[in-house]
Amino acid sequence: MRISVSITPIWREYGLTEAGIFEQLKQCGFDWIDYDFSVVNQETWSAAEPEKWASCLKRALSEAGLEPNLAHISGFNPLYDGERVVQAVRCAGALGVKKVVVPLGWAKDNARREYEEQNHEYLKRLLAVAGDIGVTLLIEHSGSWLEAQYAHHAIELIRMIEKLGQPPLLKVNLNIGKLGVAEIKPHSEIRLLGDRIANVDLSDNFGGMPLAVHREREDLGLAPMMGYIDYDRVMQGLKDAAYAGDFNLRMDMPRVFPKESLYCKDAPLRLMPIELTRRLHRWSLHIIQHMLKVYGFCGEEQK
Repeated sequence: MRISVSITPIWREYGLTEAGIFEQLKQCGFDWIDYDFSVVNQETWSAAEPEKWASCLKRALSEAGLEPNLAHISGFNPLYDGERVVQAVRCAGALGVKKVVVPLGWAKDNARREYEEQNHEYLKRLLAVAGDIGVTLLIEHSGSWLEAQYAHHAIELIRMIEKLGQPPLLKVNLNIGKLGVAEIKPHSEIRLLGDRIANVDLSDNFGGMPLAVHREREDLGLAPMMGYIDYDRVMQGLKDAAYAGDFNLRMDMPRVFPKESLYCKDAPLRLMPIELTRRLHRWSLHIIQHMLKVYGFCGEEQK
């Protein structure tokens, strides 16, 4: 049972190179990372040969004492960025990552049935690519308090998996932060998904608070146990479901908003000292380790 950590945008705000970020995460006590295949660092992998790119990255990770355990592809939308997602899956495979989180596509002006069909056809193509390189694709809840989205509930994830014939390379990533944002009861969702869950992303937020007046204010990415999510019910649900997979810290605090955001601009407090960010990551790792220990999960150690 591994505890990995996501490379969130906060680290890049300090002007660190990718190798520098790896060193920081190692100093925080992590041995495993969740690699970010998003537009933030797209130029480093999207146009490269997967094997050459992966070889360089493996060297940097090894020098920092880290290993890749998971990858996330953000902003997935089968309507416009199909080739980018395929390239990311191939790069993840070359890196040795066996689990890649692929959020289901959603758009405000598309009917649910139409979008279900588009996701179904696209996932069929991705599964063919994943099968060639031995990668498992993980779909997850969309999660929004402002408006119900496609794949808002577990039953929609299950429906998609069943519609594709329940392939062994298609599982679920349980994103606890998205459950919190959508104010979905975690225990019932976890029990419903059962052994389809292959990874758990951990973070916290305030759910459907008035704070969520804009989409980027919904999921604040707080450390676990710092928001309103009922982590007792989360952990009990995982225990009842006999979950034996990995956990991934997907925290984004101190919160960094995009530079064009109305919450950002040139606010002096938008970026805290790097030592605070390090301490928050170390603290979050201890919280996760404690949760695993008190709920009797085996293999709560990092290695």
